[in-house]
Amino acid sequence: MKRILLLAGEGDIPLLIYEKAKKEGEEVLVLSSLSFSLPEELKPDLWIDGISLTQILKVIREEKITHLCLAGKIPKNLIFEEDRFQEEFKKLFSAPKLRDGVLLQAALEKLKEEVDIISPLFFMKEYLTPSGKIAGRDPSQEEWEDISYGARIARFLADEEIGQTVVVKRGAVLALEGAEGTDETIKRGVSLGKEVVVVKMARSQQSFLIDIPAIGEKTVQCLKNGGIIALEAGKTFLLDREKIGEEAEKWGVGVIGIN
Repeated sequence: MKRILLLAGEGDIPLLIYEKAKKEGEEVLVLSSLSFSLPEELKPDLWIDGISLTQILKVIREEKITHLCLAGKIPKNLIFEEDRFQEEFKKLFSAPKLRDGVLLQAALEKLKEEVDIISPLFFMKEYLTPSGKIAGRDPSQEEWEDISYGARIARFLADEEIGQTVVVKRGAVLALEGAEGTDETIKRGVSLGKEVVVVKMARSQQSFLIDIPAIGEKTVQCLKNGGIIALEAGKTFLLDREKIGEEAEKWGVGVIGIN
């Protein structure tokens, strides 16, 4: 019998997955960290202290878990601030570099020894970004040029495990995503210019098991002076298309899916 453990990070994705899984009659336990900020509607069954692969493995064994779904954001500040987390990974994986892909892949390989891994995409196919105009206004010709330029840079950032987002205006890069996340990157870019172009891309070899790029209505709200958000079609999530549409109209923002 399938017994799913939903390892919930921050953001709305874990809640969406939990609601969909329960609707489909799946047996789901939710595990999260006391260090994470979760949606009020999501009530974990189990908690761990900080970020600990050892504790996760213990829960998997004690609860007789057969399948695991990892969903939601792990704040990078916790990775750098938690000495215990870093020491644990050094012991388990011979001191890997603190890059998203390296850490997550190392953790996945260890978890695969115990359970089958389910991709968030299994529950969220309807949230994938479509190609073409999604909401709000159309890009100008100049903005299309910035989108093309920004896509090349954002792809490089994603493939090098740096970030996934770039903010561009008239061929000038205003902000690149590092450890702070998409919304903070956009805010930095917007502070330097109105009606900027934001491009968010997945990795060339994006794994749908972990760390799938996503935006919601709050991301659109970051562009309060207008602008464009371009997302890679088929490889990124739109978490609430109706609310994204409302915010795009409100702030004069265009949201598009690009290939």
